[in-house]
Amino acid sequence: MNRDRERRWPWTVAGYALLLAVVAAAAGFIYDSAPPVHRPVVIRLAVAVVLAIALIHLRSHFRGDPRWDPPSPFEDALRRQPAPPKLDPGFVRLRDEVANGIASHSYFRNILWPRLCALAQARRPSIALTPPAERGWPGRGPSRQALAEIIDRIEGPRIDKP
Repeated sequence: MNRDRERRWPWTVAGYALLLAVVAAAAGFIYDSAPPVHRPVVIRLAVAVVLAIALIHLRSHFRGDPRWDPPSPFEDALRRQPAPPKLDPGFVRLRDEVANGIASHSYFRNILWPRLCALAQARRPSIALTPPAERGWPGRGPSRQALAEIIDRIEGPRIDKP
């Protein structure tokens, strides 16, 4: 059962209490102004209105109201899907290079490490980098933490970093 459907019962009870109050007030006013011959009819009509509304509500509850049922796969397909985020191609290439450098030691040594060294030399003043220690896994590049430390050294001190 839908969780929203389970949470509606307090509002349903409050709605029925309000319905009973309104119908009782209207029936009381009509009962006082009706001749004694028609008073039982007024009471029967008031009870019939409340009972009809309660039965309609129960019928829709047990029959299954389509507003409460989960949408079908067809209805899900009709909804507009959000557009995938577009990333800058330079960022995507850099992200892939870092991921490949972590996955492969030869990629790190032949491609990523010379680029990091060139970036460090381009800084003023230039920074001397030492290659990170090899990990225990054969063929794997440096860890993410070691690569982050190298990039932090190249980047220099930051004001916003705690």
